[in-house]
Amino acid sequence: MSASSDRALLTTVVADVTLILGYAISAVHPDRRVWPIGDSSWRWWFNWSALSVVFAGFPVLVALDRDSFIFTKRWSKLAGSGIAALGMGFALSALFELGWMESSGREGELRTDGIYQYTRNPQSVGFITFIVGAIIAVNSRKLAVHGVLTILVYALFPFAEEPWLREQYGQEYDEYRKRTPRFIGWNLVKKLFTR
Repeated sequence: MSASSDRALLTTVVADVTLILGYAISAVHPDRRVWPIGDSSWRWWFNWSALSVVFAGFPVLVALDRDSFIFTKRWSKLAGSGIAALGMGFALSALFELGWMESSGREGELRTDGIYQYTRNPQSVGFITFIVGAIIAVNSRKLAVHGVLTILVYALFPFAEEPWLREQYGQEYDEYRKRTPRFIGWNLVKKLFTR
């Protein structure tokens, strides 16, 4: 199993690093962007080919490399599972609220209500939370490596797409950006814990 999990890890790391480099370039050189996709077919293939490997890497590494890390207590598996479930629920809620096409990097309407009034990037917040929980619950060193790199991918998404959002929505986006945090702000924290 070790050789299989090593190959799986290498494959996911290549996909993660490819996306990290692409999103970093997109943030620094918007004229050479790979994200958001827009109407470009090559951008679609670049992103979804790499993201498919990234997404598939999670269940594959879970199956091939369990209990090889530092989270050995039963409560850590339960806590990690709860954190992962909350993160995935948050991310999926944001995805359904925005819609598949816009979540896929296509042009649409600027959302500033619902969950988007608390964070400009609720899908990134949710998926990062899911990944942290999964790392704790599964207790895998290889999943932790892949997970940390994937967290970096999700942290870079907003920086890659902000120049495009400014170009698409202008003043409306600038006003939204000023009043709503990129990731998490106190309004979101209060909303989550005062229900």
